[in-house]
Amino acid sequence: MDYRCSGNDLISNHLTFFLYHHAELFEEPKWPQGITVMGMGLLEGQKMSSSKGHVVLPSDAIEEYGADTVRFFLLNSAEPWQDYDWRSEQVQSTHDQLARFWTRAQDVIETASDGGESDLNHIDHWLLSKLQGTVRDVTEAMENFETRSASQTAFYSFDEHLKWYRKRADLDRPGAKLTLREVLKTRLRLLAPFVPFMADELHEQLTGDSIDEAAWPEPDPEFESTRTEVEETLVEDLTEDVRDIVTADNSSGDEPRETGPDVGAVMGKVMQHEELREKGDEVNDLVQELVEFVRERPDDEVEVLTEVDDREQSVYEDARQFFEREFDAEVEVYREGEEAYDPADKAKNAMPFRPAIHLE
Repeated sequence: MDYRCSGNDLISNHLTFFLYHHAELFEEPKWPQGITVMGMGLLEGQKMSSSKGHVVLPSDAIEEYGADTVRFFLLNSAEPWQDYDWRSEQVQSTHDQLARFWTRAQDVIETASDGGESDLNHIDHWLLSKLQGTVRDVTEAMENFETRSASQTAFYSFDEHLKWYRKRADLDRPGAKLTLREVLKTRLRLLAPFVPFMADELHEQLTGDSIDEAAWPEPDPEFESTRTEVEETLVEDLTEDVRDIVTADNSSGDEPRETGPDVGAVMGKVMQHEELREKGDEVNDLVQELVEFVRERPDDEVEVLTEVDDREQSVYEDARQFFEREFDAEVEVYREGEEAYDPADKAKNAMPFRPAIHLE
């Protein structure tokens, strides 16, 4: 075998001799590649004890909650080598979450999609790009036996993307229907190791085929787009800023992107410009904020921000209807230098990728 999965109480005997036996009887190419040591089970925070009757019988748990719920909870509550804690309230919550997933899936399955890729718009491409990253992360986690990380990513983390998508998208569009069906089909394959019965039933309803016949998904480079994700992040950030009434300062943001997250290096380059030297304190504050902005983001996003800079106003313009719907207000977007309605003089607080906001 390649890997042995067993309990940590067997390290001192069975698992040790497991290694000795292979080393003695087989050549190295036939030795196991590794051992995954499993944690122990707790019940409501206490060690299980058959003598004291402090146990949960698998048959009883399956009868009460269903096999998928039991399996998903156990794989999702802790990584294999960690102790898990069976708590009835949390198991019931898991059951309810899977029930909601089933209901959402039925809505997608029952909605016919007559659209093609030409019907996809920005927010569709954003969700499909997020899906490719999810496939990549889940696959890597599974290869490392990180079942909790894999199930959390495929189920809970992607649900957050779906919440934003449903808020942003017109779900009656053919492109949206196509996107949601593609997302469901891929997620079902990712979730099959965790909820095999539900995944198989839904997959057959969606495609007509058993999920056993479907290959494990692979990221599709055609739908991966860091630029699309960065642009949508700007919309998300602005939405949060409007909610929180947060503003920032105004100046050029090129230096932190080109110089990197080193405040001293950025200041050295910025202060070569006479007009900026005259605003030393303001520039220093701005550089600190911009460097932090860059430092929080992966290198590929920072690189793409340079490209997005020219499209920043267009990104907000394209999202205007969403902003108006979200905040029940008329929205006007101005570029720096344009004559704008700004009675509170908010424009001076704008900075790259963090627009100034005036609310009435």
